[in-house]
Amino acid sequence: MKKLNELLRALEVNKAVYDAVRDYIRPGVSEQDIYELTKTVVDDMLSDVPHEFIGDFVGGKRCSLIGGDPTDYKLSSGDGFILDLSVRCANTWSDTCRTFFLGEPTREIKKAYDAVLKIQSFGASFVKPGICAEDIKTNAEILLEDMGYGSMMPHHMGHIIGTKPYMTPAFDIGHKDTVQEGAFFTLEPGLYVDESWGIRVENDYMLQSDGAKLLFDYPTKIDYFIV
Repeated sequence: MKKLNELLRALEVNKAVYDAVRDYIRPGVSEQDIYELTKTVVDDMLSDVPHEFIGDFVGGKRCSLIGGDPTDYKLSSGDGFILDLSVRCANTWSDTCRTFFLGEPTREIKKAYDAVLKIQSFGASFVKPGICAEDIKTNAEILLEDMGYGSMMPHHMGHIIGTKPYMTPAFDIGHKDTVQEGAFFTLEPGLYVDESWGIRVENDYMLQSDGAKLLFDYPTKIDYFIV
């Protein structure tokens, strides 16, 4: 129960960061500016407990890199921005991701974003106690191929979280371990086009006897992230 409470508190910080970024992000703001805003929110909300955070802060064409540390790159109208944020509250880590858009995304990106949400929904219904971690990635890739996005998700489908922000098994090829009841885990489908764009949405879950329980109740629909 202590770990769950720590995770839930960390996730409240994730929510607050995304709210703050949604209000703040605009053309001319840099990746480093958003990192500094994130630090302020995390430090303010967890001032009474040991804490830290790590994340990906990438905008524009850099979104196609999947992730990376913040730079002085300043966002422009039409850019996307990926904020993948892991927060440690005491001894437990969260790990979520949202993609923001400075202006109306193209039809291509909207279609891809919809595919990402469908894959995440599939994962949430597919994960059950005792499932082989590799099977989650394999079946997600089958669905992506059917939707025309084969080979566009080069990373895992998710992973275990807890005492570290990334723990195994990851939901990826070669990970044969099973996922056990009580585990905290992420589902983070994403699609990327080299030197063009990238999108990713990540939520945290707890695996119960009847399947995945969503722990991060925060919007995912694209309209919420168009600023």
